[in-house]
Amino acid sequence: MRFNVAGLLKSEVGASRRHVIEPEDPVHRGKVELVRVPRGVLVRCRADVLIEAQCSRCLVAFAYPETVAFEEFYRQQVDLVDGHWVEPIEGEDEETFLIGLDNEIDISEAVRQYTVMAAAMQPLCRPDCPGLCPECGTDLGMETCQCERAPIDPRWAGLLTLQPRKHG
Repeated sequence: MRFNVAGLLKSEVGASRRHVIEPEDPVHRGKVELVRVPRGVLVRCRADVLIEAQCSRCLVAFAYPETVAFEEFYRQQVDLVDGHWVEPIEGEDEETFLIGLDNEIDISEAVRQYTVMAAAMQPLCRPDCPGLCPECGTDLGMETCQCERAPIDPRWAGLLTLQPRKHG
């Protein structure tokens, strides 16, 4: 997901280019707009990604689609007109993405970061996934087990150890 921006960097502020993103893991499809701004390029991206995950209930591996969208500034390192280094301005974020010395922007890392942020905290292979049996570990979506799964309030669990008295 690399784009050569040498021509764009020689253009006036406000000039833009649009590209279609070719499928590349994790992107299924997407679009990117590159806009010339002072000291660099603003990247506007919208991409459909496929997120690989593990179900938080039954632990099966699966993948699900998600859409990520972002705007990120990519700072020039070298001014193409005069060949001088472009120094970061005071207070500029150290994590700012950089335009490569080959005048290419690689959006792979931004796509990766936004994909991680879009991922579900507790992904489910399906909304009604019953999960695993807490006693024997059987995948309850595939088969049923014979374990007693009646919930017991832990405050009353001590009573289970008491034996009934026999009257005689």
